Amino acid sequence: MTVRSISIKDVARRAGVSPTTVSRVLNNSAHPVNSKTRRRVKAAIAELNFHPNRLAQGLINNKSHLIGVIVHDLSDPYFAEMVKGMERVIIKYDYIVNIYNTSRDVDKELKAVDLLRANRAEAVVLTGGTLLDQHYREEMAGYIKELQSNGSIVLGVTAHPFNIKSIELGNSLAARLITNYLLEQGHRAIAYINGPAILGTTNERWQGFQEALLARKIPIRDKWIVAGDFSFEGGRRAARQLLDEITGLTAVVASNDEMALGVMWEFKNQGLAIPDDLSVVGIGNIPAAKYAYPPLTTIALPIFDLGVQIGEYLINTLGDKGSFNDQPEVQLSLVERDSVRSLLEV
Repeated sequence: MTVRSISIKDVARRAGVSPTTVSRVLNNSAHPVNSKTRRRVKAAIAELNFHPNRLAQGLINNKSHLIGVIVHDLSDPYFAEMVKGMERVIIKYDYIVNIYNTSRDVDKELKAVDLLRANRAEAVVLTGGTLLDQHYREEMAGYIKELQSNGSIVLGVTAHPFNIKSIELGNSLAARLITNYLLEQGHRAIAYINGPAILGTTNERWQGFQEALLARKIPIRDKWIVAGDFSFEGGRRAARQLLDEITGLTAVVASNDEMALGVMWEFKNQGLAIPDDLSVVGIGNIPAAKYAYPPLTTIALPIFDLGVQIGEYLINTLGDKGSFNDQPEVQLSLVERDSVRSLLEV
């Protein structure tokens, strides 16, 4: 026996109103519905356990109620914290949030945004830095243009080569601040572990590291610049590579915390003491940084708070209430812990 689903007409009959009035209540229409009638409709909805068909509603009002969030690595606390912040706000409203984990793969990211375009997403958030690939840039520009032509919001965290609203994270500044901290502690022989070559964020942080050294006329030694991938295992691999060039080295800047933790783990596994033999710093201040042994000195990027601000911006803009915060602010701060040895005391 087939069970018939409850419809708006059933709710309307129970409440003694027209289906149009029920629709106005469900969609919070600007058309006035008096409070007594609104209460009657809501009571009928509860009695019948009615759940509106969002797809059908979307076809009627040309709203998909869909928000797409593109992340590069959902297992990375950086992205997880940002998504948690967004979710805290958006969960209170009638939006479907689709999260796409693209692993910084050009084809996966293009496919994800194309799907969001085809399903008329109301907003798309590019939470990671841009991918440095010409094919990606050309294809993504087309998808974004079509999304915007349909009234969709497209938001990027860090600079993107598209005509979209971007939130500057201060990647270059973060790398410069943490490197300057080491310099102020007397370090001059400093290695650097880069991020993924395809990622714009990698270039920005590398630029900040260079600026800090060049400002003090300290040469950059190629043998102490190591490729990484922003992962814990990538940090371990980089540490093993540095072991062959470790003579004279006093400190390591990892361009994110995950790699910094991997570096510390591998160095200690090889019999080195942190920070007595080598100092290590990172960028991000992910939750695990304070629980490392020793706790990691890093630059705090308030990613969770940024996620909250993005969520508020989207909800207020999509609701035509104006931007809650048209330019979310990201305040960087040094978190000084125990992974750095001062050479000034020697």
